[in-house]
Amino acid sequence: MTTDFSKERLLASGFTAKELQKLQNNIDNFGGTFEEVVKDLAKRFKRIFFTVVIMFLLFIYAVFFSSADETIPLGISTLVASTLVTFLQPPVISFKCWRFCRVNKA
Repeated sequence: MTTDFSKERLLASGFTAKELQKLQNNIDNFGGTFEEVVKDLAKRFKRIFFTVVIMFLLFIYAVFFSSADETIPLGISTLVASTLVTFLQPPVISFKCWRFCRVNKA
């Protein structure tokens, strides 16, 4: 069974017309199809999510097993790094792509 990556199907799953236009602009500029773009953004979301979770877990580990002199700078750097990592990719569109792929088993 193949998943339908049509604009209508994406709109029905929660994408806005503006978001689809951003995806279309990317396709026009760099080539590809909606299927490729949606799958790539879904993979990117998973990688970013797990990266942020690992950074958070390292911070929690530091809270329990390090001194305050080490924990405070680590907390600040974790906050800055996770913010940068998250916003270097389109977080809302990536999440919607991941959700679409998960729901449709693509």
